[in-house]
Amino acid sequence: MVDKAHGLGLKIIIDLVHSHASKNVDDGINLFDGTDHSFSHAGPRGHHSSWDSMLFDYSKYEVKRFLLANLAWFLEEYKIDGFRFDAVTSILYNHHGIDRGFSGNYREYFGMDQDVDGITYLMLAN
Repeated sequence: MVDKAHGLGLKIIIDLVHSHASKNVDDGINLFDGTDHSFSHAGPRGHHSSWDSMLFDYSKYEVKRFLLANLAWFLEEYKIDGFRFDAVTSILYNHHGIDRGFSGNYREYFGMDQDVDGITYLMLAN
């Protein structure tokens, strides 16, 4: 499909979910090493209450390695042209956008609630 699209002059951008992951322990990465925080934060900080999913801990080397390798795989294996990161608010902020609104007020976007490690991950991904 990608080759055909490229042959028609189209670019392929895929929707990528690197903001959270399934907490499924049967076929997911949760409890991968026997803990609830191998790829996520421990305890409540590692759980997205609105999505009932685990939140990545972008400060961990293995998390960045896992996610960046996923990007490289899509680029190399499928030759896609770019990514649209789903739910980027959940990566950018410690509150993950839960119970928050963004009306355009500068203070809603900038302050002390940024996830610096998440921002760093996005910088590396880009």
